[in-house]
Amino acid sequence: MKTNKTVAVIGECMIELSGQPFLPQQQRFGGDTLNTALYLSRLIPSLHPHYITGLGTDTYSALMQKAWEDEGINCQSVITIPEKLPGLYAIEIDACGERSFHYWRNDAAARYITTDRRFATHLNTLPDNSVIYLSGISLAILTPEGKEALLSQLIHLKQRGFTLIVDSNYRPRLWDSIPHAQEWFEKLYSISDIALVTGDDEQILWQNPALTEQDIAQRLHQWGNQNVIVKLGANGAYWSDGKNTGYISPKPIDSVIDTTAAGDSFNAAFIAAWLQNYSLPTCCLWGNTLAGLVIQHYGAIIPHEITDSFYTLIKDNHDTVNC
Repeated sequence: MKTNKTVAVIGECMIELSGQPFLPQQQRFGGDTLNTALYLSRLIPSLHPHYITGLGTDTYSALMQKAWEDEGINCQSVITIPEKLPGLYAIEIDACGERSFHYWRNDAAARYITTDRRFATHLNTLPDNSVIYLSGISLAILTPEGKEALLSQLIHLKQRGFTLIVDSNYRPRLWDSIPHAQEWFEKLYSISDIALVTGDDEQILWQNPALTEQDIAQRLHQWGNQNVIVKLGANGAYWSDGKNTGYISPKPIDSVIDTTAAGDSFNAAFIAAWLQNYSLPTCCLWGNTLAGLVIQHYGAIIPHEITDSFYTLIKDNHDTVNC
């Protein structure tokens, strides 16, 4: 699979610890945008998506970047800040298997990237008509000055013909108030072209549990988004291009093991299909298919050989789902 587009992903990846406190723990890394960039690279190996984030000069940072490069991700736009470190989070699992998360990210390197002069330099080296992908978390972690700087740069890129794709990923703990989050999400969505939102996120952000996917799409179209996708979990996805709408329902998954990165992988497969000029229903089918594959395995990043089965599943799903 090939595309002539350049894709840049803006966000944060953190060090992950999982296990019981003060006992041996597994060390990994994770982040919503990194998950999307990685799966996108696997689906289109020739793409080499740029990952724009902040890291330190420590060993953890170096090993993380090496792992990303091994996955085919272009890391030339990673901004190294010597006095900072990557963020850290721990997953604690209780006796019943329930997970709780603890974060240390308030002074992480990624928080400061958009006010670093290298951020604008990296963006300016991207070809005209490139694609930028980021999430609500990419925005939320930034300093107040960083949010302003990000928005200014995105507006400049839009003037150069860039396509902006935004995933909602609203996380209340990253915002000081709901009105503040609403203000910034509206600013971001008002310059985006494709909105990949989660229905539950939108209901929580806008404090309206009765909000339907049609309501969500209508508002986002009014703010200027050409295409709106509302992810509905096990119920698939709703798509709208402003004139036509529809649902794509996935095949039922009998053995859901871990829903981590379901939305991130959906986004990667959706973008992979969109880059190849497939219709919105087909793009959603791709998203549902990869997400369904990911949730049948532990962890955000499934083994490479399992991802390789994606195109066989897509062919089977095309034969059974009307797009």
